[in-house]
Amino acid sequence: MSDSSNGVGYPYVPVRRESASDPGPPRTRSGTATRPREFEHTWELVYFYLVNGFKNLKRLLKMFIIPLAIAMVINIGLESIPTYSLYGILKPIVLLAVAVTASYNSLIPRTLYWIVVFTVGRKIFYRIRREGFGPTLRSFKEFPAVLRNSRDSLGQKFWVATAAAAGAGFMAANFLTRNNRFDKSVVTVVLAIAILDTLLKGHRSMFFTAIKLIHKDLAQLAGKTVAFTDAHVYTAGLGFALGLVGNLIFAVLKSDLGGYVLGAVLLLLGWALLHIGGLGVNRHQN
Repeated sequence: MSDSSNGVGYPYVPVRRESASDPGPPRTRSGTATRPREFEHTWELVYFYLVNGFKNLKRLLKMFIIPLAIAMVINIGLESIPTYSLYGILKPIVLLAVAVTASYNSLIPRTLYWIVVFTVGRKIFYRIRREGFGPTLRSFKEFPAVLRNSRDSLGQKFWVATAAAAGAGFMAANFLTRNNRFDKSVVTVVLAIAILDTLLKGHRSMFFTAIKLIHKDLAQLAGKTVAFTDAHVYTAGLGFALGLVGNLIFAVLKSDLGGYVLGAVLLLLGWALLHIGGLGVNRHQN
């Protein structure tokens, strides 16, 4: 599950399909050429997806942008309802609708929420329809084994990396819920589920590729060589998801800045132990 090399090599990037170079009408799947591609820096990956996004703008408009615009209109409509003036059964129904649509969240968390729903959420929904709720839920029970493998691979660094990633998750959740309001916490729960579902796809997913590229670029900027294997990505993803869900305690306690405070302590402490403490970090040798 984890890479045996301690170095930071070029991460795997999922295969893309390109049409044959000779002109003509669009080809079918059998007429496309499969070519693996690897990226050396994060900006190359971003540029690749931006270019392909413009090339497929019409398809994206139909399948993604239009549903997102409709969702935003629904959010604006629900947000404008004066819930304080509602009574009876109507009030909890409207409040539930507001919560599950993230209508009280600010623009950035709301947009992120719907992007996750229309991508990962849609795939999970289709999987439930195809395989059933039970098998889909049981697939998430693989994480104890993933945790054991990551712990065995990283040793003492596992707990430090988990704490640092959880700290980042606490801080992100505090921001996404606009000072830890419980009726805005559905965004963090959905995002945590999306991260866990993506981790289940393994090291060949785009999540792994992006995380490794970002880490590689940051390590080069810092002038350090830092071992970063699949076990590190699993640990970071699981820790971040743990922080997103764990921040619900501050929503219950109505603590405006609890996630920021605890998250900053965990993140800085973990960073210090990993980097200043020298757990697997070395300077580049000239």
